[in-house]
Amino acid sequence: MSIPTYNLYNFVAQALENKFLIKHFYPWGEKKFVNLINNEEDKIPNVIYKKIPVVLCHDQEPLHFDLYTDDNLKEQLSSMPEDIQTYYRDKKAKNLNLRWTHPNHRAETWILLHSEINSPEVEKYQNTGLFKCAYWWSHAIIARDWYRFAEYDNRLIRQSQDIKANFLVYARGTTGKRAYRNLFLEQLKSIKSVQLGSINKQNVSSQTSAEYNPIDFVHTNCSIVLETVFDRIHLTEKILRPIACGHPFIILNGAGALETIRSYGFRTFQPYIDESYDREQSPAKRMEMVISEMHRINNASAKYQKYIWDGCQEIAQYNKRLFFDDKFIWRVKTELRQTVRSV
Repeated sequence: MSIPTYNLYNFVAQALENKFLIKHFYPWGEKKFVNLINNEEDKIPNVIYKKIPVVLCHDQEPLHFDLYTDDNLKEQLSSMPEDIQTYYRDKKAKNLNLRWTHPNHRAETWILLHSEINSPEVEKYQNTGLFKCAYWWSHAIIARDWYRFAEYDNRLIRQSQDIKANFLVYARGTTGKRAYRNLFLEQLKSIKSVQLGSINKQNVSSQTSAEYNPIDFVHTNCSIVLETVFDRIHLTEKILRPIACGHPFIILNGAGALETIRSYGFRTFQPYIDESYDREQSPAKRMEMVISEMHRINNASAKYQKYIWDGCQEIAQYNKRLFFDDKFIWRVKTELRQTVRSV
């Protein structure tokens, strides 16, 4: 999807006081070296360019170390500049991974800006000695832009008598790192009161991530958020969309995802929803616990379900207010600065 990521990375550059060369992928979602660019590269004399410390932003998609090994580099080599192809063929360097985008840059280490926690992929990059890894929640800034109108959208005002299902589930992609969703969707067949996909059957496209459908949120009680990956914490717009829309949620992501969300000041839904699944280290068991909790809620009496959803709604509205509070963006921006400075 083509979105104004230039503005996002101008934000990063300014937050870091313009002390770094900011390299990033463009357009959204691309992972090839040819898509790894820098907005200001052409304006910087080459002799200076090679000395400026680098922040490489791999902060939208999950890290994938093996994609950039020397063996896999051969698949991308023909699309890379001739000087880099020569550098590779003459074996002037090896095992540079993402640093192959500029193999003769003089910086001893590059800062790899990412958006995941408890990640074996981060450890792989740390262990090369070529990168210092720094975390920031880039999707918080992106989602504030994408869902900004939800703050004022009266269509998101709920009418409890119009509820069509307890649970709303979006599952657009089920391949690659998202393949775990197939197992979840198979188990979902045994659960009642589930709205799978949009109520009004809207067309799903590459733009869908940047949109919200108020009909889906006002006619269901809780989002089941299937994040991009399930083996680590990687929080994207998928979890921030229900937050922006004032919708309760259960999340399938790495263990500790809810704890991470709470660290930004958001509240989650204990005791109304059993959130012990968030502490379970086994992905298979964690998924089983989510399915079990959905069954428990569905099988509760109408009176008890009302108690659950009324309590969850109060929390969801608190989260929505926090999401649109400038203090939240200040918190994310401050974290960006601190994590880069500390590496």
